Amino acid sequence: MKLKKITFSLMAAAALSPVAAFCASALGQSVAVNRLVTPNGDGRNDTFVFRCHNPRDSAIEAKVYDLSGREIAAMRLKSIGTAAPYYHNYEWDPNSGSRKEGGIYIYQIRMETAVYKGTIVVIR
Repeated sequence: MKLKKITFSLMAAAALSPVAAFCASALGQSVAVNRLVTPNGDGRNDTFVFRCHNPRDSAIEAKVYDLSGREIAAMRLKSIGTAAPYYHNYEWDPNSGSRKEGGIYIYQIRMETAVYKGTIVVIR
């Protein structure tokens, strides 16, 4: 039964956001680093990371919503690139604050006139 739920979640994520994994804008390339999150504490894919190309150091609003449209988290700035200084990494940890259940979530990143959105699948 759990395998069916995971399979359904993966298929739904692919259907909801076929092009959200890689976006490009006039600001450069911004990308969701990982959309499948397994927050089990092993240090791999424990958090969702979105890398924003931001050469003008513009204000960025990064949020996560549940499927009903309720905001559940604001992503936090994880790091500003040193080798590639125009990239800002924003992170969401499903274990921070109130622990989020496994399932599908929606991310939305606003930067100047660009909006990036897509789905995140949390697998528990």
